Amino acid sequence: MKSHEIMLIDWKGPYEQEQVEGEGGLYLVSGKLRNKQRKDIHYCGITQRDFKGRFSRHHKIDEINRERRFWLGHLVFPHKKDRSYLELAESIIIYFWQPTLNERKTVNPPRPTTLINRWFKKDGVPRLRQDSICKELPDVLSWDGRYWRTGNLIVWEEEGWL
Repeated sequence: MKSHEIMLIDWKGPYEQEQVEGEGGLYLVSGKLRNKQRKDIHYCGITQRDFKGRFSRHHKIDEINRERRFWLGHLVFPHKKDRSYLELAESIIIYFWQPTLNERKTVNPPRPTTLINRWFKKDGVPRLRQDSICKELPDVLSWDGRYWRTGNLIVWEEEGWL
């Protein structure tokens, strides 16, 4: 039996490029491509540097030339901030979602992994409803090497539904 990784990512956003700050992690870039009308998330990446430094000299994000927004993801679990976990989370998202501007990691399947995505507003308040741009990325992505299992989470508060 293959080992199976489990990861938890907290996502905050969306940010405009000039609002981006903080330590590295995962990121999603949304907006519209030249000559296209559909606003979508077109790129998923990782950085161990600060986000602002990474975005100031990025080879792909300039192709998203209208309504560009950033979602910043931080690895909550496992607690190791090892690049290999960031790479694996990025691989799961890219392989499942096939973002337009990602060329690597779209063909070869990643190792078995379950990724739990939790979504927050910029101020850290949990999102009660997913931003429409991210609805196509399930809150739970589980890949066992052959089958996908996906689902979305409902946000509850101790007193009941939010």
